[in-house]
Amino acid sequence: PFCERICGGMKKLWKGMFMTPHLWESIYMAHRAGYDGCGAMILPRGGKGPLHELLAEPGLWSRVQTALDETGLFLDGIGNCIIDDPANVHPYGMGMPPEPDDLRDYFEFAGKHELGGVQTSVWTTNQDLAVERFDHLCAVCGEYGLTVNLEFVAWGICDDLQKAKDLLKMVGRSNARITLDIMHLYYSSVTPEEIAACPPELFGEFHLCDVPHITFPDGHRELAAEGRSYRLWPGESGLDLTKWLEVIPDTAVIMPEIPNQDRNALYGQFEYNCRTLEECKRYYRAHGISL
Repeated sequence: PFCERICGGMKKLWKGMFMTPHLWESIYMAHRAGYDGCGAMILPRGGKGPLHELLAEPGLWSRVQTALDETGLFLDGIGNCIIDDPANVHPYGMGMPPEPDDLRDYFEFAGKHELGGVQTSVWTTNQDLAVERFDHLCAVCGEYGLTVNLEFVAWGICDDLQKAKDLLKMVGRSNARITLDIMHLYYSSVTPEEIAACPPELFGEFHLCDVPHITFPDGHRELAAEGRSYRLWPGESGLDLTKWLEVIPDTAVIMPEIPNQDRNALYGQFEYNCRTLEECKRYYRAHGISL
């Protein structure tokens, strides 16, 4: 099981994200590309997700299970359920998802099949609302054995490690974790020492990339656009990433999150994902960081 592989500390685990109509396709593509795991991404976002067909035809899960059995991959990460104010949605956010209570079918399915947890981030300046909504999301997910990974975002409201830790402390939920992302670490000036001072189990996932520019962009709008469409492979910007990579706990699943619309258009999704993993691991090896 996924949790045993993480807790056993066998090696660093690399997760790929493939957006296909069918979940079993994503698993096979992630395997061929060389990843250890695959993002499930079954929560709806901008329409119906792959879980709709699995809920409508439960027998289709056998295809997913066959893919997992044949490849040995794990499934982790069922999608985003962000925290915002429905009456005042953040302009650089991700749009309002359904309420957690309206996603119970998804959460129940994910818990039944031992999939990984939910990703979230905070986009409202109303702290009381943020605490209330984060607490409720953790509570609902906890009923199904799911973790909630809070990602602080450089162009969001909860934009650094300390704010994320404070929010976790305020809700006091045992299933709450933090996601680290190189771009947000750098642009929010989070130091390696801050990470090293935290218990390793605090971090559920690590997003690896290189920043589009070493200098901070002109504003949050520009930063959001670059972060969502123009990230680079590790080493391309000239920024030394090793000081962060060396303190990321081995238990944190590594997901290369390097959206680059030009390269994706040039190579196609599958080839771009293959090259991305190769470039990430090449950087690790070149700097003596264990895989």
